[in-house]
Amino acid sequence: MGKQQWTSLVSPVGRNNHECGYCHSDDDTSYTYGLWTHSLACADYQAFIDRGWRRSGKYLYKPDLSKSCCPQYTIRLDASKFKVSKSQRKVLSKFNRYIEGTWEPHAEDHPMKEKKPSHPSKVNPDSNKSLSENIHIVEDKDGFKHKLQIVLEHSSYTDEKFELFRAYQVHVHKDEYSEVSSKSFKRFLVDTPLKPESVSGIDRSVAGAYGSFHQKYILDGKLIAMAVLDILPKCVSSVYFMYHPDYGFLGLGKYSALREIGLAQELSQASSDLHWYYMGYYIHSCPKMNYKGSYQPSDLLDPETYKWYPIEDCKKWLDKNKFVCFSKPEGEGYQYDDDRIPGTLDISKVTPMDATKVRVKISDDEAVPVTALVGWYSSEDFQALILEYIAIVGKELIPRLVVT
Repeated sequence: MGKQQWTSLVSPVGRNNHECGYCHSDDDTSYTYGLWTHSLACADYQAFIDRGWRRSGKYLYKPDLSKSCCPQYTIRLDASKFKVSKSQRKVLSKFNRYIEGTWEPHAEDHPMKEKKPSHPSKVNPDSNKSLSENIHIVEDKDGFKHKLQIVLEHSSYTDEKFELFRAYQVHVHKDEYSEVSSKSFKRFLVDTPLKPESVSGIDRSVAGAYGSFHQKYILDGKLIAMAVLDILPKCVSSVYFMYHPDYGFLGLGKYSALREIGLAQELSQASSDLHWYYMGYYIHSCPKMNYKGSYQPSDLLDPETYKWYPIEDCKKWLDKNKFVCFSKPEGEGYQYDDDRIPGTLDISKVTPMDATKVRVKISDDEAVPVTALVGWYSSEDFQALILEYIAIVGKELIPRLVVT
């Protein structure tokens, strides 16, 4: 028998708490449960993110919202219903006019200072056109002052991408130069457990497959920005975005979100289910994260029921309490202790019958129920690890995965 290519192969890592990267608390106040994913089917990852999980490279984690200092709520936007706001239209207009050559920033400090155009702009957003049309109007065009190319490719490492990442981390996030390594870049933004899956009907010039991608912004032959994206059966999921600090005046962070929404709209034309845009996590108390709520119509994921609620309703509840289950915003009905993460099972309610659904890889071509292993009966620690894995990952997802 040939070597089995397990579609979704995972290793439980367990619970972890660490310093919060948002409020920078002195203590380890951010709590998560993690899995190491050797490989992951795109449909399985879609199911994970619809239960509040997120990936960082090949590490898959679920935040404990009830214990963490800055609760992280999964946010999504229905791209098919997105309406560009006045401020977002300005972002698009400034960017397009810069490419055209009818707008320039101040040479020294880059305020968005107007330059009177010598002729009317041909690239201002047209309300009669779609978002995609207004975005693509400046791509790869002759006759403009600058040449813009957008390249969507499967995630891969190049020195040019790493240098962009290092410039962004050092100058925008104030990381130490010596601490930003090519190894960390690969682990965080190149390595992925998702295997490319060809999709019939999707234009190959747009994507042509599910999987992990790098969307490169090339201006006059130079890589000035890059988005890391996962394209899944129901969504375009934003993983990370970076830009060269010399081009901060272009508002690339806001512009990239519009472009990614446009990508979801284009993909939805070929796959009707793929009309969502996931921006990762929304953190109500963090300005660097709560701006995501300005893209409408957006929903937040209830951490207990995994149902979606309009963000405008959620904001009212989050103004009053740091942690809220939107299904019961007044707080009645759900009990949490040191063990149970919102939306997961009480470990005491996981049965031996549930454990028979956990498959464990024992060779390159065979996986067996965990209860068939000697270790299941001889090691209480191993049994506790598996029971916690079932409780947190959930009975719905367990049969789709193989443990190694």
